[in-house]
Amino acid sequence: MPVKKNPDNDINANANSSTNVNNDINIDINDEVECSTEEQEMLEDVEELEKPEDNIGKKINQLRLSKGFSQRKLARLAGLTNTSISAIERNKVSPAVNTLKAILQVLDSDLNTFFSDEWKERKDRVVVTPKELVEISEPNSRVSIKQVFNGSPIKNLGFLIEVYQPNSSTEDRISHEGEEIGTVIEGKIIIRIDDTTYLLNEGDSYVIKTCHPHTFINPSNSITRIISAHTPATY
Repeated sequence: MPVKKNPDNDINANANSSTNVNNDINIDINDEVECSTEEQEMLEDVEELEKPEDNIGKKINQLRLSKGFSQRKLARLAGLTNTSISAIERNKVSPAVNTLKAILQVLDSDLNTFFSDEWKERKDRVVVTPKELVEISEPNSRVSIKQVFNGSPIKNLGFLIEVYQPNSSTEDRISHEGEEIGTVIEGKIIIRIDDTTYLLNEGDSYVIKTCHPHTFINPSNSITRIISAHTPATY
C-alpha cells in the first residue's frame, strides 16, 4: 500500500535544508571577511597608486634628489635595479605596493605621508649653488659626478659636473638610453665605447649615444674635469 507523503514533513525538511545552506553561506562570507582584511587594505593602496592626479614618479624623483641619492644608490638600498628606478621615475611603469614601500623606507617616508598633503613639492630654483649640487657617485669613489638640479619635477635635460682623480675611471661599460654631449675643460680623458677607444684632450668635446656600453678613464697623473649634458635625464 503506497505511503502518502506528509506535506508538513517536506516543508520542515526544506526549511532545515535552507537553514543549513544559509549557515554555510554565512560561514563562507565570515571567513572571507576575516581572511581578506589585509588584502582589502592592499587593494585600497593599489587604488591610491592608480589615481591619475598622483604623479608617483615625480614625487619619488623629488624625494630622491632631496636626499642627494643617485638612482643607482636608491636602487641598491631598496633592493631594485637602476633600470627599475629610472622607469618608475619617468612613469613608464607603476610600482607594486611593496616596491613603493621599499623605496619610501629608504627615502625616510611612508605611504600615508606620500599620498597626503604633508608631501610638499620643491620649488624650482634659478640659481644652484655648489653646495646644492647633487652628488650621484658612490661614496669614496675617485670619480665625482655632480648633477645641477633646481628642484623642477620636469627634467628633459641632465647637466653634470665631473671630476676624475688621477688614474681613475667610471664603472665598466655603463649604458642607458639617450644621447650625451660633453667637453673636457681640464686634463684628458679616454672614452671606451664598445671596443673602440677615444682620447680627448683639454678643449675636446664628444657626442655619444649612451645606449652603447661606455667607460670614462683618466689615464694621467693629473685631475680631469668635464662638463656634460644628457637627454633624457636618466639620473
